[in-house]
Amino acid sequence: MARPSTLKNLVALAQKKVDDAAKNLAALNASEQEAEHKLCLLLTYREDYYTRFQKSAGNGIDQIAWRNFHAFMAKLDAAIAEQRKAVMNSKHGARTGRSKWQAEQRRLKSYDTLVQRHQRAETKRAARLEQREQDEHAAKVGFSNKASA
Repeated sequence: MARPSTLKNLVALAQKKVDDAAKNLAALNASEQEAEHKLCLLLTYREDYYTRFQKSAGNGIDQIAWRNFHAFMAKLDAAIAEQRKAVMNSKHGARTGRSKWQAEQRRLKSYDTLVQRHQRAETKRAARLEQREQDEHAAKVGFSNKASA
């Protein structure tokens, strides 16, 4: 079985990896939320712009304004499509980060289990040793009592 110091080192290293994975996951989750927020803003802006254009178009607009509207909407739609890709990428990154964190958690738990097993084995070994010493002492006392009688 591994030495206690080796197990403690493994546990410490595994804990550091869990902590690092947790920090990374927090950053990935924040990035995902930020990407979703930006997408929401773009979608809201597009809807507002379209609504304002419809109101102004009701009063009549010239061909240049119509072309500018379509060009701007095309650019806005392209930005929305790019932001949707960014959201998908950030969701994927967060899922990957979550999986890594969970894997590191499992590894840490495995090392903790090994430490507990080792401690139980050491406790049993110490109990057996103590019992043997008590038995030897009792045998010596018993032998000494018989010899003096």
